[in-house]
Order: sequence, then C-alpha cells, then structure tokens
Amino acid sequence: MLAEHFRAEAAAREASVAWFNSGVSFFFLLCAVGLGSQIGWPRAFAIIGSCAAYAVYYGWISRVLRRGWFHPAICWFNVCLETGAGVWLFAYDILFADAEQALSNPAAVLWSTLIVLAALRSKRLAIFAGCLVATELLLLYFFVALPRLPPTVPVMFSPPLMVQRAVYYFITGGMAAMVAGHIARNAEEALHAIRAKDLLGKYFLHERLGVGGMAEVFRATYSPEGGFEKVVAIKRILPAYAEDEAFVTLFRREAELGSLLNHPNIIQVLDVGRFADTYFMAMEHIEGMSLRDLLKLHGPLPPGVVAYLGAELGDALDYVHRRTSSNGVPLRLVHRDVNPPNILLSRIGEVKLGDFGVARAGIHVRLTEADQVRGKLGYLSPEQARGESFDGRADLFALGATLHEALTGQPLFKGEDISERLKLTPPASLLPPSAFRPEVPPVLDAAIMDLLRWRSEERTPRGQRLREQLCGLTGAHAPYPHGQQALARLVHEALVLKAEQVASRGEVPGTTGLTAPRDEEEPTAVLEMPKGL
Repeated sequence: MLAEHFRAEAAAREASVAWFNSGVSFFFLLCAVGLGSQIGWPRAFAIIGSCAAYAVYYGWISRVLRRGWFHPAICWFNVCLETGAGVWLFAYDILFADAEQALSNPAAVLWSTLIVLAALRSKRLAIFAGCLVATELLLLYFFVALPRLPPTVPVMFSPPLMVQRAVYYFITGGMAAMVAGHIARNAEEALHAIRAKDLLGKYFLHERLGVGGMAEVFRATYSPEGGFEKVVAIKRILPAYAEDEAFVTLFRREAELGSLLNHPNIIQVLDVGRFADTYFMAMEHIEGMSLRDLLKLHGPLPPGVVAYLGAELGDALDYVHRRTSSNGVPLRLVHRDVNPPNILLSRIGEVKLGDFGVARAGIHVRLTEADQVRGKLGYLSPEQARGESFDGRADLFALGATLHEALTGQPLFKGEDISERLKLTPPASLLPPSAFRPEVPPVLDAAIMDLLRWRSEERTPRGQRLREQLCGLTGAHAPYPHGQQALARLVHEALVLKAEQVASRGEVPGTTGLTAPRDEEEPTAVLEMPKGL
C-alpha cells in the first residue's frame, strides 16, 4: 500500500520539487545580479543565463505536472539536470577564474544537497545521484582542472584526495538512500500496526463508506491464500456494541437470513464471523448509487426507467416472499423497509435491494417483538401503521410509494405524520402519478396505483404480477431494454456530477460503491422472520 501511495503521489511530489528548484534558481539569479560588480559581469551574465533557464524550465514542468501529466523518466531527467548545475558553476569558475577556485567553490555543498533531494524521490535515485556527482567530479578534475593546475599541485587538490572526495559523494548517495529506506520501513511498520486492527482475517479493509449508530461499513478486498482477490463490503459492529449480546444475536440473525437470499436483484451476504473484539458481515459491493441519491441529483425519472425499476424490484420481492427453507417450508419473509435509500443502482443499470438494518442506534431494543411497527414512516402500508398483521403485500405498498416518488420527484406521504394511514379509507391526497405527469403511460399509472390499494386484499398480490404488468409496456416506455439502458446512462451522469461536486468542495473523492449504512436520520431495513424459525 505504501509503495502504491508513493507511486500515486509521484507527480505531486515532483511538482513540489520542481517549484522549489524554480524558486531557488530565481534566488541565485538575483544574487548574481547583486554580485555582478564583484565577480565580474561576464561571469555574472553566464550565471544569470543558466539560472534563468533553470527557473523557466522548473516553473514550466511544475505547471505541467500539476495539470496531471507525469512520466517516471522525468524524475531521472531532473536529477541529471540538478546535478548538472554544479558542472556549470565549475565550468564558469574555470573559464572566468582558475582551477583552484573551481575546486574550492562552495558548489560542493550544493551537490551534497542535491543528492539528499534525490532521496526524497526514491532510494535508487539517491544512489544514482551520488554516482553521477562522483563521476562528474572525477571527469571535471582529471580532464578540465588538473591540466590547468600549477606543476606543484596543492595537497588538497591532489588526485588521491580528489578521488576520496568523489568517494564521499558516492557514500553520501548511499547514506541518503539508507535514510530514505529507513523512513519508508518505519512508515511500513506503523502502517502494518495500524492496519492490523483493520484486517478481518481474509478481508483487508480500505476506506470507510459510511457509519451508522451501531455499525460501520468499509470497502474491502477479500484476499485468501492463492492470490485470488474480490472487492466486497464489510459491515462490522462498532466496538461499543460488540459485547451487546442481544444486538450481536440480531446481527448474526440478519446475516444468516441474508445469506439465504440468492437473487440477482438482492445484495448478497457472503460471510459472517468474528475477528478480535468485533463481529463483521461481508456483503456484495455495488459500484453505483442509491435511488435516493439519483433522485436528489436528477429529479423525477423517465417512465421507462421507473417501469424497469418496478419490474426488477417486483421480481426481487417475489423471490423474498416465496423463499423456502432447505426442507421446503415457506419462510414468509417480509422486507418491511422498501424505500429509495435501500435500492442500489449500478453503473451498468443493475437494480439491487439492500438491507442496512444494523446501522441505526437502538434497533435491537424491540426487534424481536411480534408485529412491531418498523420501517420508514413515509413508506409504511396502512396495515403496518395500524399495527395489524401483514404479509408481503406490505412490501408491495412500499414499492408503490417508491415508484410513485421516482416518477413525481416527491414523497407520496410527506412528513412523519402517519395519522392518515391509520384510517380505513385512503386520503384524498393519494393521487396517481399521471396527475403530476400527464405523460406517464396508463399501464404504468395503473400498476403503481394497484400497489397502493388501501386494503391489502385489493392490492397486487405478488411482485411477479407487477413485473408481468410492466413488461407489457412497449416503445420508449418498455422496461427492457430501453429502461435499463436509460437507467445506466442516468447513473453514469449522476456519478460524474457527484464527483464534480466533491472536487469543487475540495474533498478527497472516495469510492462510489454503495453498501454503507445510511444517514443517521434514515430508518433501517429489517427482514422479518416469523416465530419458530
């Protein structure tokens, strides 16, 4: 991970180094202007020209790198260019002064600094810079300076000592690489120590996708032995609730129940277990967004898209309601919280019904009570609101409210007041989608209103029946393939818009995978299992 991070940050790091070098070059340019009368204007002009060239180049390359272009070779080229600054200063001393001044110039300090600067990029570049400087010094000494020294060469400038100085530069490169490697190893050890707390057996956690009252969800990589890897979502109980036996029991029950459901339109639970001091659940990871987010970003959806959503979710609910145990006994499962935040949409137009029941504080308090009113208030069926017995048709009512909202862009029941659903007759505000959007086809309009029948016995009995109704649509309103294609396009556009909004706020963009707990104000989805199972 650390190596990947360094590679990802290489362009930004090189841009910072280039910007610094540009500033330093401009500073030396000003120094040469100020000292021109003392060092001689011919020499000053030569230094000014070189510094100007360096300042312009590094300023330009910094801008290019900050705009996103990068190639690893640029680091090696820049190291050669940086160490070349010492060569130019040496040549100017030889040309405008003498060999002794060139060999005693403080540019030697600059070379050492540039070797250390190369270590900021990588260990290999530090060693390369040390070797390059040592080679440059020896070539300049033996082929340029030594022929120009007096017959009696001062001890400090004798060949053995100059070779020794070159060895010093080589050693400096090795020491800089060693320091860089030591820092990297310490960072790796610290990272390992931190990540050890986040490694759930075979699952390696990445960024956190969301957190609720009692659980948090991470994007993770399933990485068992053998090199196989798969991206999943890990939901784990927050440490403060890991010892709550009732909540842990509920968590395991949710996971085990979820593992029974294997349908293309349902988020699949892959694993459940305990690691260290917490419990976790591994789930299918979806790259996309929730229906709630899509409605926020896009507004009302085209009828064909809503028809496609209804057909897919109707099939999913039909599967849930008809699911049997391994010996064929009907489980009579009821989702009880079908609403836009629980419906996930992938980049390619897949529709998934999700369950985030653990991610809300206090859900373990009454969950085992019979006939308890659970679910988002705006989507409760009348029989649920009245506390009466109910079955899968309550989910179909919630689906009807969801599809109605997807068409109109507004919740069917506003606010948290459910008093109108306690009545035995539907409210006057319960209007068909066509009252708000006349272009809604009659078949889709009727299918949604059949789901919203106030008396459960008059309501569409099964999700499969809803799917058959919606598949009768033709032309631009047909769910297949027009609705699916349109949904994929809308999700893609919404994800692009969402990324632009994140970038404009200066946030670090994370994954768009949606298997995270919802916002704190959102109620949770719970699959109800009848007594005795």
